Amino acid sequence: MQKGKRMLEKIKIRLASMGILSSKDDESKDDVLMLMLADATDAVLTYCHRNKLPMKLEYIVRDLVVREIQAENADNVSSVKRGDTQITYTQSITKDNFTEKEICALNAYRRLRMG
Repeated sequence: MQKGKRMLEKIKIRLASMGILSSKDDESKDDVLMLMLADATDAVLTYCHRNKLPMKLEYIVRDLVVREIQAENADNVSSVKRGDTQITYTQSITKDNFTEKEICALNAYRRLRMG
């Protein structure tokens, strides 16, 4: 299974357990979730000055996506529906979304840039 698909499945399990998705098999928001995964992955890679995501940092990418969905459901979404859940992705995930705990974890994988 492709890394992005594997992370998507894990995110869907978490979202289903929180009632944001109807089930872990709900595919109605896969496109939005894949976009969010790509943005979160890019943010982590950019911060760490890397081209490939180390497997040990996948949990941070997943946490960023889930936290952003929770924040948008609480604050920034124009409408939220249960059953026919609507996820509106209004802002890209960037390094500004990192918590202090995540920054500490990312710093262990960060490469120094010379230039």
